[in-house]
This record gives sequence, structure tokens and C-alpha cells, in this order.
Amino acid sequence: MSSGVMLIGGLGPLSPPGISWAGRELLDGMQLAVAHINKAGGIGGRNAELVFEDTKGTPAAGVAAVSSLVRRGVHACVGEYHSTVANAVLGVISRSGLPYVCASATLDAITSTRVSNVFRMSSPQSYGWRAYASYIAHAGISHVFAVMESSLYWKSGADVVESRLSEFRIPLTRIEIDVDNGFLRSFGELKTLVSETAPPHMLLLLVAYPETLGTVMEQIRTHDLVSPSLRLGDPAGRTIFRDWWAVAGEDAVGIPFLAYEHPRQLTACGVSAARDFEGEYGREPTFVALEGYDALLSVAAAINVAGSTDPLAVCSELRRIAIPGTRGTIRFSTEAEGVIHQQWKWPPTCVVAFQHPHERFANAQVLWEA
Repeated sequence: MSSGVMLIGGLGPLSPPGISWAGRELLDGMQLAVAHINKAGGIGGRNAELVFEDTKGTPAAGVAAVSSLVRRGVHACVGEYHSTVANAVLGVISRSGLPYVCASATLDAITSTRVSNVFRMSSPQSYGWRAYASYIAHAGISHVFAVMESSLYWKSGADVVESRLSEFRIPLTRIEIDVDNGFLRSFGELKTLVSETAPPHMLLLLVAYPETLGTVMEQIRTHDLVSPSLRLGDPAGRTIFRDWWAVAGEDAVGIPFLAYEHPRQLTACGVSAARDFEGEYGREPTFVALEGYDALLSVAAAINVAGSTDPLAVCSELRRIAIPGTRGTIRFSTEAEGVIHQQWKWPPTCVVAFQHPHERFANAQVLWEA
């Protein structure tokens, strides 16, 4: 490969309405990976450089971000947290031909569309949320309620949970809210519904973060809904973010959430990355940061093995090589049909909970392992 800088494009939400902490975790994880790669000799003998674009958590901004990266001549793209954004950029990614490793977005369509140059690091929603529903069933919950916004992501997730719960004959009741026009069903009515069903119950928080979730938590407290017989659940896993306790309240402990990292089972690569991340940024990395790190590591490894930046050659190597990552050995599997297309099968997937405010993830309680 010729001399010069190896440009890698990064994607993530750094400003509203996106979850800015998710973007920060992805960005910092990718920056650390670049530092480690360059210390080890770079990519094909060239120093790697990260060019990161803010997707703002919206499809339009995501498409504009990818278009900007293509114009700047990046050799591959990695990242994104919001499923609706990752799904929206598939068209421009496909047309560019650039290898794209989706770091954190889980919507099934991202891989079931089967775009030849799209790979995914995180588990699809149909796998992760099914594991979460399995935890619910084995926790002895008799009825599940879901406060949810009307969007493709939340509806898809609720469908996965409902399908799995139906195998155990556990009903799920959806309470849809419209953030623009007020709640369609008041929390007072929810309290009545809860009182009319046999405990224990779980209330899933399927709403945008942080603003809407903060409002929902206020309503839950106002209507005295939190009790030993009604547990809250966050399958989308926002509980890991640094501002969770400010958004949800310091009494929001014990909430089961889905994580794509086992708290105490990092690889040697993961232990090293986590140590350096904390030394550099002054905080423990979330699994989102590790997904960003692993995604960049993957494209770097594929370019090195290919000995070329040719997109077809790099994609070919991504389909074949095994990459030592922070949470396991990454292999992108391809099945004949369905969602398992150039998908890591599987990153560690578990349901965990914090028992104390501001608890380290490494000390979190593991409730269920997929």
C-alpha cells in the first residue's frame, strides 16, 4: 500500500436528539483503537486517522454524515448507535461500496437487507430482546406492561418480547404515548390496569432517552407505581450511560438492562483496552465504547490481511478472518437467509442490574446470560 494516512470514517450521535453519551462512548472507543493500532505500526504501514461525523440521532443527519465521509475519501466506515440512523444510511453505504462495520445498532433490517458491504458488531434485536424476554419469563413475572413511543425500533422490540413471552403464556400490554400530543393513556389508568392483574409485573421503558424517559420516570413516581410487585425494565440498555442517574433518578436501581458485555469476562485485549480507556478518559468504558473499539479493530485487521484498501478485497477478508476483540473472537457469520448476514454470532449478551447508584459495570449483578 502507498504511503499516507489511512482514513477511517466514524459515525455516532454527539448532539440532540441523539443520545450524546452513546456518541461519546463510540468516539472515545474508536480513538483509543486508533492510538493502539498506530502504536503497533498502523494499517498497512500507514498511520490510521479517525474522521468522526455527528449523526445527531436522525436519519437525515446520518445520510449527510456518510455522504461527507465518502467525499473526504475515507477507506472504511464504522459506528452508529441509533438503529433508525444505521438503517437509513444503508443506501448511501451500498452505493459507496465502502466496508461498513455497524457498531451498536440492533434493528434486524440492518443485516436482513443483506447489503454486501455491511457487517455488524452488535446482536440483532431479535436475538438480544428475545434473551431479555427469556429473563422476564424465568424471573416469575406474570404480566408485562410497556410504556412505548410509536416508532419502528420500539414496535420491533415489543414484538420480539411479546412473541417470546407468549411461549410462556405471559401477556404484554402496550401503553403507547405521543410525546407531541400528550399521553394517550394516563399513568393513572396504567395504575388501575396494574392493580387489576396478578403480581409480580414488569413495566418496560420503551421511550426516547433522555428527555422522554425522564418525564416517564416522574410520572411513575407521581402515581406511586414503583413497588416490590412492579419492576421497571430497560431492554435498550441506556442504564449504562453516565447520565442515567441524573435522568432516571438515584432511586432507579435494580432495573434489569440488556448488555453486550459480561461484567467480568473481558478478553486480554478487553482488559488492556478497558485499562487504557479509563486512564485516558477517566471513566470505565461501556460496552458501546468497546463496540466502537472492536469495529475499528475489525476493519484495520481486514485491510492489513487484504494488503489493500480495495473495498471488495477488504469485505472479502472481513467475511473470513477471526479478530481477537475486547469481548471475544469476532467472526462475521453469513447464513443463507434472514438476519444473520455478516453478523458477529454472537457477542456476549446478558441481562444485568446495578444494585447501587453510580456502581461500576464490572461490579453489576448478572441476572441472565444468553
